[in-house]
Amino acid sequence: MTATPRTTGRHRANRRHRWVWPVALTLVVAVGTALLGTGGTYALWNGTASTSATTVRSATATVTVGALSAMNTTVLGPGTSTTGTFTVQNTGSVPLSMRVATSATHASSAAALGELTLHLAVVSSTAKCTAGLSGASGRLATFDTGSGSFTLPAGSSGIACLEVVLDADAPQSVAGAATDFTLSVTGTQVSA
Repeated sequence: MTATPRTTGRHRANRRHRWVWPVALTLVVAVGTALLGTGGTYALWNGTASTSATTVRSATATVTVGALSAMNTTVLGPGTSTTGTFTVQNTGSVPLSMRVATSATHASSAAALGELTLHLAVVSSTAKCTAGLSGASGRLATFDTGSGSFTLPAGSSGIACLEVVLDADAPQSVAGAATDFTLSVTGTQVSA
């Protein structure tokens, strides 16, 4: 007699996941298509714009300062003044905002510096440089017009009038004191 072999436990048939391969293939094709359609950028928003041709040119900023005409300081007494002029020329190719500042030398008398006032005005000719002109004013030791005292167009020149005034109440102790100072003239480019 023939007996049927007995099996223990359950026998399961292998499950086939027939749906996995088509879903995976569809996902790969969708991602590949999306990446090809982006045009090389992964930005959320993308835009371009064109501009017309532009030329950029360099310029020069050059200042030439003439010598200060001799100021007659031998007649300077309390309440009196002396004047002198110098020319400033913009030899560059851009307009310049001008600044004039002083610095006193160590040989200057500190007492005399405290009694001197400097006035600066731009005049049309040296003959117009007279005492009492309005313009920038300050103590000689700390005089500074600040930026933009006046604007000098490219290729033009101007005449600066200086007036140094000894205070009317200057003490006798400053009699015969010497004061040396340096003027610094600076030009800064301004937009044309």
